[in-house]
Amino acid sequence: MSLDAPYTLISRSIFDTTRDGVIITDADNRIVDVNPAFTHSTGYRREEVLGNTPSLLSSGRHDAAFFQGMWRALDEEGHWQGEIWDRRKNGEIYLELLTINVIKDERGCVQRYVAVFTDIHQLRQALAKMDQLAHFDGLTELPNRGLFAKRLEQAIDSARHGNELLALALLDMDGFKATNDRHGRLAGDQLLLQIAQRLKQVTRAGDTLARLGGDEFGLFLTGLANMDALERAIARILALCSAPYQVADQTHRLSASLGVTVFPFDSADAETLLRHADQAMYQAKQAGGNGYHLFDAPQDQAVQSRRQLIERLGQAIAGDELELHYQPKVNLRSGKVIGLEALLRWRHPELGLLLPDTFLPHAEHSEVIDSLGEKVIHMALEQATAWQAAGLNISISVNIGARQLQREDFLECLRGCLAEFPALPPGTLELEILESAAIGNTQHVRNLIEACRSLGIRFALDDFGTGYASLTYLREIPADVLKIDQSFIHDILDSADALTLVEGAIGLATAFRRVIVAEGVENAEQGVLLMRLGCDIAQGNGIAPAMHASQIPAWVKFYRPDPQWVLWADTHWEMSDFPLLVAQYDHLKWVKRLMLYVEGASLTLTDAELTDHRSCRFGHWYYGHGTIRYGHLPEFRALEPIHQQVHQIGPEIVALRAGQGAEQARLRFRDLLVLKDKILLHLADLQRAVADRSVAQDGLASAN
Repeated sequence: MSLDAPYTLISRSIFDTTRDGVIITDADNRIVDVNPAFTHSTGYRREEVLGNTPSLLSSGRHDAAFFQGMWRALDEEGHWQGEIWDRRKNGEIYLELLTINVIKDERGCVQRYVAVFTDIHQLRQALAKMDQLAHFDGLTELPNRGLFAKRLEQAIDSARHGNELLALALLDMDGFKATNDRHGRLAGDQLLLQIAQRLKQVTRAGDTLARLGGDEFGLFLTGLANMDALERAIARILALCSAPYQVADQTHRLSASLGVTVFPFDSADAETLLRHADQAMYQAKQAGGNGYHLFDAPQDQAVQSRRQLIERLGQAIAGDELELHYQPKVNLRSGKVIGLEALLRWRHPELGLLLPDTFLPHAEHSEVIDSLGEKVIHMALEQATAWQAAGLNISISVNIGARQLQREDFLECLRGCLAEFPALPPGTLELEILESAAIGNTQHVRNLIEACRSLGIRFALDDFGTGYASLTYLREIPADVLKIDQSFIHDILDSADALTLVEGAIGLATAFRRVIVAEGVENAEQGVLLMRLGCDIAQGNGIAPAMHASQIPAWVKFYRPDPQWVLWADTHWEMSDFPLLVAQYDHLKWVKRLMLYVEGASLTLTDAELTDHRSCRFGHWYYGHGTIRYGHLPEFRALEPIHQQVHQIGPEIVALRAGQGAEQARLRFRDLLVLKDKILLHLADLQRAVADRSVAQDGLASAN
């Protein structure tokens, strides 16, 4: 076999078109050929590397023992595979998955080495980002509910073996909601950060403080000597929480309600302890707040209330008091209605129409939830059949709970429901599950999903990113659809960080080859941005609220996509242009921070960020990545003089606010808003030009 014919084993077409990088060396490990994917990944042209050894890519991160092991495997086994850090021509270090095979001639002599590598650096970064997101609260950076529950289980085991007291406290802030509503979310977030900082003063090694959601915090204290030590800790918590808070030159007064339970006096598992502490916190709230309640099962009225609610819910199922409302899911790019999500409502004869949050959490671990889940699926299929008879064929997704999912007879129940409606085509029913619902028995859930596919049923992973399941569950649970939680979408237009998180979630879903759906879309601008990020399917009140079944046919018939979505429908955005989107929101954030200062908040811009058009985050982008990538475009160059004017007016506004007061500053701020709108218009022109260029390049590539 001649070295002059290195493609007898690898066809030239595959070599040239594969997305994996390929390096072919001779027996002395000198490079004789590389493919285009190698050049794209490393930055080295073919002629630059011929005759060199692959060591020119060395990152310096691996020691001699690493490479000795690699060559030993090649000598003894004829191949090696593993992860390795390499360096691109521009100096950037990246992670790749590398496979090397030894090619020998008929006599067994080494003729060449063939190395194939895949750049997995971005995937690893996305996994790390989502792992952080899955376990920690984005605002306070405290552990979230999932991580708190996991650590609590470990603490219970430790307390049991060490014969120690373990106190679990759930804390809810009295008066926070009213303060948040009155002063806005920004002030509310600042309060939450201060509360978190104060509570950290109580924790010691072995303790854990977590934000469980909203203004609710969880705390467990380990190694307590006696109940007196617990009472001292509780008194300190209450005192810290009731001390005045200072936010934006305003003083706020809050207090806390604590629910406390103590292991081993309450010798339950972690989930039950959390429920007991929550019940005790409710009692503390009912008592007027600014105090604590120690869980005491015999006297706990909340348990009885829960039992009464479960009994009443069973009557509601039998009495047909339940109904489904439906929220449409649409393809933003094609303008088609692709499905509906069925959302449960309880039309209570005395209390009116109840949302599921008011009753489902109290019943999710009871037997009634099994009957309820089966009822909902039956109602959805019955409605789909009625719509089909009227000429409307559309898929319906139904939420199912953890208990229902783990039932051994769940598949048989599904088959029974489908058998009642034989006219429905495959794909009519989709089941949505929470990340946490599959943790108990992943193999059971995996088998269930695969079995349901044979019945024409798809699965969606709901509230993606907010649960506490390990990211390995994305591999182990083959859900067809990932739904980005609405909490991520809410701030996507106002926060570069939120934008980056959504981009990461979409990238991760794409890497796992899943359909991605955005929940909670509230306006056209969010939809446009999602399309640019690669998410075309969405639902939310900005598209349509959940509606009674009778309203759906007319809505589907007359639905028209937003004109902004139509405008961008044929445009596909490259993720290499993602910093351009982030720059837009960096500019908006700069303007917002100045506006808050005019309205009385402290100035959070540095002198350089305020006065120097090169030093703000937008300026960093403009004179860095922006100039390199778009400096030749007139739409880009048109931004500079307007941005310079922005930084001329900014210091004037600050001076007016400090000298003549807010009213004069507001008048001048109007001029800044005009410039802000001009920048946004020019950025839109630039984005359009970039997108059009991408389309033209794609067309040229197709023509060639």
